[in-house]
Amino acid sequence: MKLKEPLIYKIRKVKVFDGPGVAKVAVSGDWHISPIVSERQFEILSQAFSKIQPELIVLQGDLMDSPEQFDNSDSIQKLRRWFRMCVSFAPTVMVLGSHDYIVPGKAGQVDEAALGRWGEICHETGVKLLNDAWYETEHIRVFGMYQGPEYVLTPDKRHENNPEIFEEKLLKLGSDLKKDGKKVNWFVAHAPDMTKKAEKMLSGWFDVASFGHTHGGCLPLGIDSVVDKVGRHGGLVSPTLKPFPSNVRGVRRFSGLTFIVNAGMVATQNCAPKATQYLNFAKAAEIDEVIIGQKILTRVIINNN
Repeated sequence: MKLKEPLIYKIRKVKVFDGPGVAKVAVSGDWHISPIVSERQFEILSQAFSKIQPELIVLQGDLMDSPEQFDNSDSIQKLRRWFRMCVSFAPTVMVLGSHDYIVPGKAGQVDEAALGRWGEICHETGVKLLNDAWYETEHIRVFGMYQGPEYVLTPDKRHENNPEIFEEKLLKLGSDLKKDGKKVNWFVAHAPDMTKKAEKMLSGWFDVASFGHTHGGCLPLGIDSVVDKVGRHGGLVSPTLKPFPSNVRGVRRFSGLTFIVNAGMVATQNCAPKATQYLNFAKAAEIDEVIIGQKILTRVIINNN
């Protein structure tokens, strides 16, 4: 058992709207590909996608553990293999997370070479990289936001997020963020840190907003199943080291918007002391299934012990 390897994976079903389902979306992210990531994660994803049979796969960033992994041939081959597996099931879109393109130890400095490699590998494998761009299927219209270096790892491996910059960017994009009444309108970005004002804007333009980044909190300790049952969407500590945060797990609904935070594939968080991360062994890898009808969404997580 490796430190970043999940012991179990799960799918949880939550019905958002009534009516017959016409399509499915599989949501994943926070793979953190590096030498420590093993074949087990690949098998988990493949099994889940096989069960879901999605129309679209959405990947929510931090797929590589750092831009330095582009210098590691094993990590590059893993990424290519995982991407090809995804597109073998369905068209696949992705957004970038801070680990994917920010220079480690240099907060806010974008690794331009890494951005170029993402473009090359996405083109090669057929995965669609959404940097402030739309992708449409028959039933779904997805907008992927490039959050930029305001969502970064600081030199001491803490996360810094700027909700005000996020709001400003949403306002500037507003002319393009108009609902298509015939399709489910979906917003995807990596980090879910935002203010009530931003949530109001999202609910006006989208039916769904989904994020990764949090891993279910710095110390999920395997309590996510209990939290899901009681309907609490917070955790013990956030990636910004705030206690009892609200946007680190689960599904919330408000003003017609379904707000999803996916806890990702690995059990660890850099914001927690390494010794405590072993306590996360019962934190399940998480894959979301969103079942869509005429404005119908269902979130599912599959359990396999």
